[in-house]
Amino acid sequence: MRRAAAVVVAVLGALPAIVWGGRALAAPPVVPRAAKPAASGTGPATATAAAKCASCHVESSWSPAKFDHERTGFPLREAHSRLACVSCHPQDFKTRIADTCSGCHRDRHRGELGLHCEGCHDEKSWRNTLFGPDTHRRTSFPLSGKHAVIPCRECHGDLRDMTFSRAPVACIGCHRGDYDGAAARSVDHVAAGFGVNCQTCHNTWRFSPARFEAHDVCFILSTGPHRGIRCAQCHSSLVGVPANGTCTSGTSRCISCHTHDCARSDQQHANVMGYSCTDRKCFECHQRTPP
Repeated sequence: MRRAAAVVVAVLGALPAIVWGGRALAAPPVVPRAAKPAASGTGPATATAAAKCASCHVESSWSPAKFDHERTGFPLREAHSRLACVSCHPQDFKTRIADTCSGCHRDRHRGELGLHCEGCHDEKSWRNTLFGPDTHRRTSFPLSGKHAVIPCRECHGDLRDMTFSRAPVACIGCHRGDYDGAAARSVDHVAAGFGVNCQTCHNTWRFSPARFEAHDVCFILSTGPHRGIRCAQCHSSLVGVPANGTCTSGTSRCISCHTHDCARSDQQHANVMGYSCTDRKCFECHQRTPP
């Protein structure tokens, strides 16, 4: 019976068409048997391949995927952990990629600060720098006072290219405007003959009050009751006065603070040799010596 059925199918398959009611009907198709999967593993995904997918993906979605990146020797932290895999592996996962900062990131400092980005930056953000005052002590200009709290770009900044040009070490390199503008605020440094070594009189916290050690040769200001007094409190003017501490300014006025009557003072100093009721004689005798 099976042999007869096979013969009928074969005959029908050989006929181009069957005439039925004046219309030509196509012969029924012959359905071949399903091919066996190749034994070499080139067919559908095997159980082993499925197991590999499950190590990174879940059934609900392909993304996001999980992968223990610490096993590669390059753990992903902060901003690195939020990147897509193809951001660092554009081709495949077998091709080895660079594991240094410069391998992926363009050096905005153009090699001026070396290639060890981790010395100043972390994985959170490029803007968070680790190069603070303590690190700056290893340079030729340790930061102290207000220098330690100002942003780096105040001295090194190139905001467009984010490069760090070497800042001048001399005070006048940054404080030329303060030096020239002192004439309108306190003492005309140019007219008084003050040099540009600002640290001689000023500290890194503030310009005022300042110290002038050469003044002790004439009148002691470094210690005693007159310590910290401002220049303008004793001097009516310092324009054209040489800053050499020789007591030749002619502009100092003791009586601006110490009021007294010359007639009374003359009686009190009747037996004092060289006395005269003048400012110069006052500070020549009435200055407090260091302890």
